[in-house]
Amino acid sequence: MAKKRKKVVRYRKPFHINLGVLFFAIVFIYFAVYLISYLSEEHISVYEVQKGQIAENDVYTGLVLREESVIYADSSGVVNYYIKEGDKAKNGNLICSIDETGTISSQITQAGLDGTQLDETSLNTIESSISSYTDTNSDMMFYHVYAFKDDIDALVQEALYLNALDSLKEETQHAQAANTFSFEYAETDGVVAFYTDGYEEITVDTFTDEMYDPSSYQKNNLKINQSVSSGQALYKLVTNENWHIMVPIDRETANELQEETYITVTFRKDNTRVTPACEVKAYGTQNYLMLTFNSSMVRFISDRYVELELATDTTVGLKIPNSAIIEKEFLVIPKKYFSQGNDSSSQGVLKISSDKKGFVGAEFISTELYYETEDAYYIDEEDLTLGDVIQMPDSAEQYTITRTANLQGVYNINKGFAVFKQIDVIASNEEYSILKTGTSYGLSLYDHIALNGNEIVEGETIN
Repeated sequence: MAKKRKKVVRYRKPFHINLGVLFFAIVFIYFAVYLISYLSEEHISVYEVQKGQIAENDVYTGLVLREESVIYADSSGVVNYYIKEGDKAKNGNLICSIDETGTISSQITQAGLDGTQLDETSLNTIESSISSYTDTNSDMMFYHVYAFKDDIDALVQEALYLNALDSLKEETQHAQAANTFSFEYAETDGVVAFYTDGYEEITVDTFTDEMYDPSSYQKNNLKINQSVSSGQALYKLVTNENWHIMVPIDRETANELQEETYITVTFRKDNTRVTPACEVKAYGTQNYLMLTFNSSMVRFISDRYVELELATDTTVGLKIPNSAIIEKEFLVIPKKYFSQGNDSSSQGVLKISSDKKGFVGAEFISTELYYETEDAYYIDEEDLTLGDVIQMPDSAEQYTITRTANLQGVYNINKGFAVFKQIDVIASNEEYSILKTGTSYGLSLYDHIALNGNEIVEGETIN
């Protein structure tokens, strides 16, 4: 008898849902979708309206007047200088030497070419100057690099020349005894300069209009002369920190500044801004603005004529970036066609229209006002458009909308969506504009606006 085969049924393990994994998957998908949505959306930069000012600066060229004393050579020979232009020299400080034969001078000059001879003290001084420059320098002031290079070169040469003098002490003493070598020392305190130009004796009292002539100005550089003759200019000292700039101005500007005692000045050389005392003075038929300074003279020790900006007119108001400003077209409708309707306080017009059966009726269209003149309102083309006919309230007189005009404005986003606000620009420069405050349809202090007005449209929700 055949053995009966048993049927084996595979046991199926019941399916269990892991709620923790499911919850994590849902959260992960949610955040993934949110992140993709966020990254794909265009985000609007926001600017908060602040109070500010813009100064309308006019560029002038001014003549610098200082108390300057020219020092002349008592002997002839080859010159070596031991101080750089712009350094402050005290009474008795060594300025230069004059070598009649040129023998010692040649050795000093040769030593100035060998930078390996710098001592530790000189190296520390130069290192300190470099560190100070790197700590304060800005990429926006790259032109300072050239002045800094000249200063370092002068420091190195000065240190090498002084070291050479120490090593040649015996030779210099013999040459001094033979009256072929001499040192020149500062006779008073002052700032050193190495040029002459004929303006050294001019003061604000002796100045005349004929002396102002930037086009024919000539400067005599004293350091390019390797040798001097007795009686020739060696250097000069500026002995007073108080100095003046004479700026020619027209009659209108003179009248504007007549009562001013101080004015803001920006030097174009280094973009520094100061507020010196000022006074309008007449020299012949020409008006000059005399600026009086009591500091910073050394920065302009090498300059006789300087370019500067005078802040002659400052406008104050709401300050916004120009990138926020846009232009938008509006319908212009006479005020007499507006009224309040539909049991509300909102302004609107009666629009005349006809249905498919030709029935003509008047419908009240509520409008938002964006600007007004003495006899008209500006409205958006939302429920009305060019060619629509409107009717005067309580009258049979009708008007066909045919006129449009552009308004300057920005998008206000205080409520989370873009709303056009008209602006009245009263001053502007390359980056910012100043707006008139207190306008009926404009902005207020601390309003939030779209930084780039051309990137959005009115009514758009702002994320």
